[in-house]
Amino acid sequence: MNESDAHIDDLIREHYESRRPRPGRLAALEEMLVGPAVANKTRRTLFAGSKHTTVLLAACVTLSAAAGALLALAGVYGFGGFKSTTEREPAADIIAVQFYAEWCEPSQVVTRRVDALQEASADKSVLFIRLDLTDDTRREQAQLLMASLGCGHIWDTQCGRTGELLLVDGHARRPITTLNQDNDAEQMIVALTQALAHAAIP
Repeated sequence: MNESDAHIDDLIREHYESRRPRPGRLAALEEMLVGPAVANKTRRTLFAGSKHTTVLLAACVTLSAAAGALLALAGVYGFGGFKSTTEREPAADIIAVQFYAEWCEPSQVVTRRVDALQEASADKSVLFIRLDLTDDTRREQAQLLMASLGCGHIWDTQCGRTGELLLVDGHARRPITTLNQDNDAEQMIVALTQALAHAAIP
């Protein structure tokens, strides 16, 4: 090997080692790009000081750039231990949906009990939603919210009744039980506890 080839080989080694994000990951990605046989042969030839090192240097740079691009994509799509930006966050075990209207007296009673229920279950996986059905504008907004939560079918069957608290399985989006002014605060707490146990069953 002449002095020029030795210098080029040193550059290849430096490039190859410095561009590796984590031990073994770049090599694995290179094998994905060109196959293990070609990648291994390329690396063996590089470090053996082949007379074709100039051509192989370009190949190494290309492989490293492509592997770097894949690593960048991995950071977005969750490859190799990165968290995916499209990964869904865990859903609440229970969605407590209150159907409320200013002109509905039972709604006022239920509201006070729901407020107490919310305080009592602050450490539970429960999402409390108060749907205001006072007028057409707010009713339309409430319908859109339910549809966005994947509960449009529940809206359709609830038929706009006010003064009710509906406990919904947050995973299956199925109603579990309905509470109203006839249920005192203690009964609501018991019902929520039972609903949480129900939702926890796969």
